[in-house]
Amino acid sequence: MKKIITHKEFIKQIETALSKNKKTSINCGGNLFNEVSSKGLCTFYVRIRTSSLDTKKLLGRFPDLSLKEARDKANIELTRAKDENERQLQKSSKPTFGSYSSMWLSFFKVDPNSNDNSHKNNKRHDNLRASLKILKGLDSTPLDLINPKIVDSVLSKTDKTTGAKRIAIKALNQCLRSAVVDGIIDKNPCENMLNSQGLIAQRYRKPKLKGYAWVEAELLKDKFFSKLTNEPYIHKVFYTFVAMTSLRVGSASELRWTWIDFDNKVIHIPAEYMKMNREFDVPLSDFVASLLKRWEIQCIREENISPFVFYAKSSLQKPIRLIQVQDPVTNNTQKEVTLHGLRKTARTWMAKIGVPEMIAEYALSHEAKSSLVAVYNKYDYFKERITVMRLWNYFIYTQLPDEFKNLIDPPAQDFLNKCKSDLEDQLSKVALFKSEH
Repeated sequence: MKKIITHKEFIKQIETALSKNKKTSINCGGNLFNEVSSKGLCTFYVRIRTSSLDTKKLLGRFPDLSLKEARDKANIELTRAKDENERQLQKSSKPTFGSYSSMWLSFFKVDPNSNDNSHKNNKRHDNLRASLKILKGLDSTPLDLINPKIVDSVLSKTDKTTGAKRIAIKALNQCLRSAVVDGIIDKNPCENMLNSQGLIAQRYRKPKLKGYAWVEAELLKDKFFSKLTNEPYIHKVFYTFVAMTSLRVGSASELRWTWIDFDNKVIHIPAEYMKMNREFDVPLSDFVASLLKRWEIQCIREENISPFVFYAKSSLQKPIRLIQVQDPVTNNTQKEVTLHGLRKTARTWMAKIGVPEMIAEYALSHEAKSSLVAVYNKYDYFKERITVMRLWNYFIYTQLPDEFKNLIDPPAQDFLNKCKSDLEDQLSKVALFKSEH
């Protein structure tokens, strides 16, 4: 709370504000303010904050109302608002949002005594905790008194983005649904806060998704790789790895060295690090194996020993932050390409060369379109994906500028010729099929 100003200080600030001929707010302390308009009107008002609202109440104009008189009126209004707030809180016997949400949040921690936050559920715990911090203004509000208007009032005081506020509302709804199931409240009044046609819902509604920006595979060199040649070594390895494996950036950022089996040419990713919550094996082509081996040697040479293939700037014991690798792509490509859009590029290229739909979908770790097929078909198409990923990696290799191509040991010419021949044969089959149909 700002220090209460004296009458002399107040008069000086009034004179200064009037000389500027523009609207000015003078903080008199104790939630008392005086707004000086561009026309010279000096109006006292008091700011009243309770668990359910944040408003200002007009008290009068200076000099008709002196600073002392305004302060006395402000204290009366603040006392009245405090008493009303306490009466309202006493009407409810329900726990406050702060106490219940803290207990609810604790159930998401996989192991409260562990410092390892890499598990997917621990990350969910941390994300929910961050969202609840945005709603800290609700902590003293009983659960049965929470409504969209109160939530909107709390959110309006924060400087968070609309996206962060929207996620906070979703976290709030999860917590209130839990309170309904526990029998603490009868219903969740914020259930449709993001879905209704009301003004509050429109304020936080998610904009229509335009899709992730992507380019045709043939444009990757000019639109993507060539614009990232000045990035740090670790970034270039990450971009090449994501492009070649078609993994989601979240899974790629969490990659551990222990998941990579160079002998059996496979990368094994545990279920908790995959969006579909199932284990996933990525065929390790010669291109990707060479990329990772050279990066491993570089890490050892620079004594950057980390369990993570891609480590954070702040600590070798943490995975690389997504913003660290996503921002350069956004800034250098003028949003023409996104890292997730590379998956769309790969999937489109696979369709062009005639890769069967099921194999192409599994290459991107997608579920089968039919839930019935997903239940009965447990084959992972790993052997078939080996050939597809080899051809895709060969094509990516041909698109790399020298700054990226130097990250990989030059493959034998016979191997490159074989890849080129296999790709041309595949394209010929597609062309023949089109001509016959």
